[in-house]
Amino acid sequence: MTGKSQFDAIIVGGGPAGSAMAWALAREGVRVAVIERTTFPREKVCGDFVEPAGMRILDVMGCTEELDLPRRLPITRNRVYFGPRMPYRGEIPYYDGAHGMPPHGYIIPRHQLDTVLLSNAEKTGANVIYGATVRDVTRDKGQMHVEVKDQDSTFTLTAPLVVGADGVQSVVARAFGLRREDRKHIGVSQRVYIEDIDVDGGEATIWFDEDHYPGYGWMFPMEGGRANMGVGLLGETCDRFDLSVQQSFRDAVSRLKFRHPGCTVSKVASKPLGGSVHMYGGIRENHFAGGILVGDAGGFVDPMTGEGITQGMESSIIGSATLLEALEAGRFEKEDLATFDEDFRDYFDPAMRYLCFCATILRNRHFSEFGFRSTRQGFEKAQQERSFGEISGTAFGGLNVQPLAMAAQIWRSLFEHVFRGGAAEIVNIVSGRGLTADGLGGDLAAFRRGWQASLADDPAWHRGWMGDIVRSVGHLRKSFAMAENPRLRGPFEWIGG
Repeated sequence: MTGKSQFDAIIVGGGPAGSAMAWALAREGVRVAVIERTTFPREKVCGDFVEPAGMRILDVMGCTEELDLPRRLPITRNRVYFGPRMPYRGEIPYYDGAHGMPPHGYIIPRHQLDTVLLSNAEKTGANVIYGATVRDVTRDKGQMHVEVKDQDSTFTLTAPLVVGADGVQSVVARAFGLRREDRKHIGVSQRVYIEDIDVDGGEATIWFDEDHYPGYGWMFPMEGGRANMGVGLLGETCDRFDLSVQQSFRDAVSRLKFRHPGCTVSKVASKPLGGSVHMYGGIRENHFAGGILVGDAGGFVDPMTGEGITQGMESSIIGSATLLEALEAGRFEKEDLATFDEDFRDYFDPAMRYLCFCATILRNRHFSEFGFRSTRQGFEKAQQERSFGEISGTAFGGLNVQPLAMAAQIWRSLFEHVFRGGAAEIVNIVSGRGLTADGLGGDLAAFRRGWQASLADDPAWHRGWMGDIVRSVGHLRKSFAMAENPRLRGPFEWIGG
């Protein structure tokens, strides 16, 4: 490398989180270096779905025109399969166009999205170094030293601040003892591009199969009869029950052809790629003396859906305010950067803690039958009652997560189910037909079987899982106390927007 080696901040990783951080700092005149180990454009394992909140950020950053959105297919509808059954098909009920967000998302392949984002940061003033690998990060006398190797040489960049935006295998996180290894907070996935599909406009598809629980599959359509298709599972589940994400993916490809009428002649159009994500529930802390972690390196991924593009950009915009304050004060010790954790907790915790609670319950594969039944019933209710989908449906990707309203809906639905189902079961018993497999009796029997199987399989793990549920409940105070989800407003207060 030639030229300067001293910066105000060095960002390791040029994905959406790293690019958003570089943009937010460079626009304030900060001397920023971004180190990206690949050359762009490059492939990235992802569902490619940029939700409405993400589109709002891209608009503020000035990236939407270059992404050529008019030629892309807006995602406005969804169909949901549980095995061969389709309990929901219709508009995505919580995409309402409020708070400056469009009423839709877009499928933007990462080789396009990331290229535009990093180019935007470069145009704003960031110094981007492509094709360079960070070998080590150390701190000495208040300065961060980043050892970098490119194709021609090894060199060191220096700055008082370093940002780890380098994904699940973060070198920065490892250097400061913050690497996440807990498999119960790690999702694994495999995705491919398919072509020759025929769908109704921007209708995405997701599916749940009992043999791949807890996890789900997706098919997100793009223009030109192409789609991003893949599956995601929980890392802990794969380990404990010998599940293979590769086999789940192969099953999904074959099932999609007979499950979805628009995919009967579809064919794989790219090499299947696998990856992993670190989810929000695994975060301990994301700051250290001389730096912070953002994006996937920091665990900013939805624990229910595995989405992380928007959350990664949000974490960076929030974190940029902490770094700007540190640069202005000239103070870079760990306690000086603790504001970042306080800020992102205030912003994310009210909704994310509730989603972590839901994800913790779903972790136990022994309850797959019960979870499968109850979740399917929720989608069936959303099909009949739009308000249910608008509120409770946000657990599966909506921004306006309202735990108190969701709990009220769920308890009301539960009481209705018990009352109506119980009455029906009494009639069945009196008439001699006995309990029905699809009714309340079937739900209770499925729960009992799950409980017994979990205890019999591994009592110690079962007790640990119950303890995790109790701890998750203990973190819900902010969730039920909030008047409005802070994420609705967006992270722009941290950058004066």
